[in-house]
Amino acid sequence: MRLAATRTDPLGATALAASLAGDDGPPDVATLVDQIAGRVGDAALFTAAPVESDVPERAVRRTAPLAAPTGWPAWRRPVRLLNRPEPLVGVLALLPDAPPRRFTWRGQVHAVVAGDGPERIHGEWWRRDGELWAVRDYFRVEDDTGARFWLFRRGDGVDSATGDLSWYLHGLFG
Repeated sequence: MRLAATRTDPLGATALAASLAGDDGPPDVATLVDQIAGRVGDAALFTAAPVESDVPERAVRRTAPLAAPTGWPAWRRPVRLLNRPEPLVGVLALLPDAPPRRFTWRGQVHAVVAGDGPERIHGEWWRRDGELWAVRDYFRVEDDTGARFWLFRRGDGVDSATGDLSWYLHGLFG
């Protein structure tokens, strides 16, 4: 996140009674949230909350900025999900369950030095018929520069009805 202050004003006095009394609780950010919301609008401030869904792009929703969402799943997800998964080209991988050894994303070739997976995610067949056989195999991979990616292959690598075996990048870790 980046915050650019084009104009700043001096802050008023800060109450120190709580910290002097030994109460080192978390600071109250409600005033800050109110001030920012007054300038940029309520819709611009939010926090993420989990939604019960196996499909990653449906598993998060916006909620109030001061809400304390609970119930995050135990599996690891990337810090940044792309708005839409981006196609990969030149992917070199052993089927059906090996992570890729090399792929090209946005014109740059990435040589994979470590990989983990697959984590199989099935489509939500109760939403629409097209997802009945949809399968994504997700892999966490690291390239030779230390960059870590979350990518998937459409299909299980065995049955062609589950997907066309195309590869996509869906997220970036730290």
